[in-house]
Amino acid sequence: MLCPRVGAPRRQFIIVLNALILFVFLYHLPHTIGPFSPQIYSIIPKSPLQQFYEEPEKSGLITKEIQSHLLSQARKLSSVEFPRHIYQTWKTEKLPEANYDRQKSWFNNNPSHEYTLFTDITALQYVTKNFNTTDPYIVHLYKNFPQRILAADLLRYLIAYTSGGLYVDLDTICTAPVDQWMPRSIGHQQNIKMEDINLVVGLELDALNTTKYPDKWIAKNKFSKRIQFLQWSIYAKPGHEVLRRMISSIQETAHKDISDIVWRRKDVSSLRYNQIKILDTTGPFRWTKVIMGYINQIEGREVGLLEYSGIKEAKKIGDVLFLPVNRWSPGVNHSDAGGVETSFLVHYYGATWKKNLS
Repeated sequence: MLCPRVGAPRRQFIIVLNALILFVFLYHLPHTIGPFSPQIYSIIPKSPLQQFYEEPEKSGLITKEIQSHLLSQARKLSSVEFPRHIYQTWKTEKLPEANYDRQKSWFNNNPSHEYTLFTDITALQYVTKNFNTTDPYIVHLYKNFPQRILAADLLRYLIAYTSGGLYVDLDTICTAPVDQWMPRSIGHQQNIKMEDINLVVGLELDALNTTKYPDKWIAKNKFSKRIQFLQWSIYAKPGHEVLRRMISSIQETAHKDISDIVWRRKDVSSLRYNQIKILDTTGPFRWTKVIMGYINQIEGREVGLLEYSGIKEAKKIGDVLFLPVNRWSPGVNHSDAGGVETSFLVHYYGATWKKNLS
């Protein structure tokens, strides 16, 4: 039997109704990609919650209580020795030609130290093993930072925090055995006990002289402060609070920057930073700020830049030993760095990451 023909007005009504139903359906689909979705750029792949930097139980502490807490942490670490282990990282076990001799300098000068070269594969295994259960968001960030310098920076802090010992970039040469670093640094300073040192930090820049180093010079050379600490070498006892804060700070910044994304997917894979932002997120700008913030709190006072400046031998503030520029950054044409003959290591400033920011 033939079905009766549907009149034109009714046919138009059905078409409009179907279109309306389709519109409502598409509108309410979660994370829909299409012209009907009001949240087209809000697609967030499931990622673990960030936990590492959250310490709500300490958020209400006043200055004296924070100082007491940090001093207590430092005393506990004083019973721990610096692990005799040197860590470096590269993409694979096959190194660039120039780096083989540099690598040899570390294990030839330090036969009593263990040596580990992390590759991309073994580094991911290390991060996953140590953080996936307790802090999976760290693993998520490490795996998915599109600019891998961010991951490389994060990795050094994770190694130093978890394992302690010495992390040092591959574009360096060891010029003095690690066992000699602290005795030679402290020298005859009887007020410094080696067991009370839990972190060793090297100065990269000491330029308080505004006549010699005007603001233009600071900006041109891409420094953030007139005192800046380097992070191509980190010598630490495991679990140090500065490293915890550095990891927390990176994680918190990445989380905020992801939430602020407007025209791309709200995910770590969408993060794109310029050189200055990288330096201020995972690099020496952030490292310097975190260290200075920690020192202010453990000292219970504002420690001015002048107290870090002009040191010719190591200086202990809190539980941190600060090395003068020449120890880890000799030969630079600023900061009265001094020559290689007084150094512990020489850094060759590979900085290949600057060529791969896109």
